[in-house]
Amino acid sequence: MPSSATFTTVAHSDELHVLGETLRPLLTIAMGSSIEVFDTTGPADAGPPPHRHPWEEIYVVLEGELDVWIDGSGTRRVGPGSVVHVPASVGHGYRNVNDAHFLTIVTHGNASAFFAGAATIFSDDPSDFGRLVSLAERLGVENVA
Repeated sequence: MPSSATFTTVAHSDELHVLGETLRPLLTIAMGSSIEVFDTTGPADAGPPPHRHPWEEIYVVLEGELDVWIDGSGTRRVGPGSVVHVPASVGHGYRNVNDAHFLTIVTHGNASAFFAGAATIFSDDPSDFGRLVSLAERLGVENVA
């Protein structure tokens, strides 16, 4: 248990560019938390393909709209004020319908390691999906497309 509180701002967070979106880690396991929070923004048509991982994920939509697909529930369009909960190990994905801004909240897992690694891969070589797949497999992220 950390001995002190954590304070941060979006302006003082790193920018991780992944699959057309920008994620800014606001709270991570490395900061001593059991949950992670990312400020996520992206243009229309950005977002991850269908996948699953061993951690829970929550989207809190602040601006714009997302088409969210969850295995067994189909696709739903969600907008500002919407909260989407994806249980661990359930297939899911989304597409930004327009410019979107939302919080991505995850339970203990490898999300921050995956996002940081993916951002590095894409900054090195945006077409190197082989390294991305290897990273995903190592961190428990499985493509379900």
